[in-house]
Amino acid sequence: MRVRLVAMALALGVVITAQPCHAKDTPTEGRTWWYASATGILGKHWGYTVMPGMRHEFSDSAGDSGGVVMYELFTGPVFITKLGPVSFKLPLWYYYMGFPIKEKDDYFSSHNLELVPIFSYGRGNWEFLSRTIFHNKLYADNSVFTTDSQRQGYSLLIRQMLRVGYKVAPKLTVHVADELFVGLVEDSETSDLAKGEPFFEKGGFSMNRVYVGAGYGIGGGSSVIPQYILETHHDPDNGSELTKVRHYLFVTLKFATQIF
Repeated sequence: MRVRLVAMALALGVVITAQPCHAKDTPTEGRTWWYASATGILGKHWGYTVMPGMRHEFSDSAGDSGGVVMYELFTGPVFITKLGPVSFKLPLWYYYMGFPIKEKDDYFSSHNLELVPIFSYGRGNWEFLSRTIFHNKLYADNSVFTTDSQRQGYSLLIRQMLRVGYKVAPKLTVHVADELFVGLVEDSETSDLAKGEPFFEKGGFSMNRVYVGAGYGIGGGSSVIPQYILETHHDPDNGSELTKVRHYLFVTLKFATQIF
């Protein structure tokens, strides 16, 4: 029975990832993506997380692959509690994004504030999770924005993810997930210059990610989470037209320890 359920979950992941058909001339990229997440537990309801990351491009249908294309750093407190049978976490994180721009021999960056309510519910070997990211961009430093007024702005992007997981063994869980990206607020001063990462966000539906992966506990509050991600980019200014497809091998190493 357990094998059958796991097979169904994986089959669902394959079906989901097969849905977004795209034209042969749609730009397609292949990337690796790495996070190392360390969380110190500060009593019953609080933790503090530091999570650096990096993305590396190894394939680009439109030209030479870009090598390292992004550096990331999340850091900040996490509130943790139970709401009846539902577990609730609320990270409030500073988020740094750095973009080496190979073709321009340049470097763009941004400073952001992330509010991330996470609800999870377990039933038997199943886990159901909802994660919403309120991605508030506060500062974007790049060669297009030439004044402090342009760099200091505001945009808001909502990322909504739903995930279903199944515990195959005491230390191993498989999962599938889908995440939508919808811009709610555009920066008023710079929207006519440039918008969309690494600039301030576009309004409307701009991206979707499908995740298929697993989490394995390696002991001592640590785990490794390898995932495949299918990422489709869409232009909200042109009827959500598909503009790019990315394939990621995404690996997260997580560490948690009780501080007091």
